Amino acid sequence: MKLAILGATGRTGRHVVEQTLERGHTVTALVRDPAKLDGTADPRLRIVRTDVMDPEALAAEFSGHEAVVSAIGPPGNVPTTVCTDSAGSIVRAMERAGVSRLVVVSASGPHTDGDGLLVRAW
Repeated sequence: MKLAILGATGRTGRHVVEQTLERGHTVTALVRDPAKLDGTADPRLRIVRTDVMDPEALAAEFSGHEAVVSAIGPPGNVPTTVCTDSAGSIVRAMERAGVSRLVVVSASGPHTDGDGLLVRAW
């Protein structure tokens, strides 16, 4: 399977990239800082610098992929709307690129506030 992974440089995203490569999938890691994936060498891994809030740029990269995996989360325990804001951009890009599968995974929900009921700290 050909997967586009967002948030690939974070703690959760790194595991997603490693596990998908171990299972033989082809991965495009869409990141802000490609240097954060230095040392991750695999012929099935392509690293692309992009902005998750730019649906046009994402759509160009999503084209030809079978699924998108988002491991987007805040870079710490701070109030943020990054999950909500990025979700809208990702879905618009997927529609443009004709990709219909989306998996969202994050460990940030119990630790943040600001993205709504499902990711609000209790």
